[in-house]
Amino acid sequence: MKKLLLMCLFLSFQTQAQDIMQQLQDMIKTEPNVEVNLGAGMLGLLSGMTQSEGEVADVMKNLTEIVVRVYELDDDFDGDITQIKSWVNDTAKGMKASGFQQLAAIREDDSTVFILAEMDKQTMKGLSVMALDDESELVVIKIGGQILLKDLGVLMDRFNVDISDIDIN
Repeated sequence: MKKLLLMCLFLSFQTQAQDIMQQLQDMIKTEPNVEVNLGAGMLGLLSGMTQSEGEVADVMKNLTEIVVRVYELDDDFDGDITQIKSWVNDTAKGMKASGFQQLAAIREDDSTVFILAEMDKQTMKGLSVMALDDESELVVIKIGGQILLKDLGVLMDRFNVDISDIDIN
């Protein structure tokens, strides 16, 4: 019974993440410039390919998905930047209401960034990043799977993510 309940919760979360990405796609009405969809199988292969980087391989073997979308909102973009900024804020608010912890937030005139984590004791079950930068680029990242808090720095370093300027809440 527990397994069935956990599977239903997992599928519900996966559907919610897919719905958020579809909602974003419908609102922006343009294809992303960068689109990455890595499931558990591909991440397992990549983990095997990074054996020389032991710490990275250890982190990656526990991941179930990495989804990345990057939208260039340049002069050709005919959407509403205010609507996109509202979507980022409303999505972060909804995620916090459903139990995600806000690790960081930046709210400036030219950028809005949220980093949210789904936590389970000392492990992270998911990490989501939404960044609207200079009102010219929107980046949405979702990482699913078990990430130990001690391994978060390793993952950020490996992918050259600089979080030194972010105020952690």
